[in-house]
Amino acid sequence: MLDKTITAALLALRVQIIRDKRDGLGQVEALLRLRGVDLPPVRQKIRQRKDTSRLALQALASGPARPVDIARRMADLSDLTPDDAWRRVYQALHNLRRKGYVEKDGALWRVRAFL
Repeated sequence: MLDKTITAALLALRVQIIRDKRDGLGQVEALLRLRGVDLPPVRQKIRQRKDTSRLALQALASGPARPVDIARRMADLSDLTPDDAWRRVYQALHNLRRKGYVEKDGALWRVRAFL
């Protein structure tokens, strides 16, 4: 019984750290991993247009991708539903292209190489 109580307390502490944006998340997650707990990813809240653009850049960090794949990754990383991500992906990509951060090569979008 004590073992489950400690795990529940660590999970509650993780939620509080994420919610309040406090330090110590890495240490709490390390303790939970040592106890054999599979942790769900931390999902980002989307509040502004710049958050959507940031998510699109994060999705492109692993390499060139099609918009549908970028939208899926955006939904995985955030609290967006897949439909919301799909509706926002093109505007985010075009805003990033206008600013010079990404470029389109056929059907693929990629992060622009800066020299």
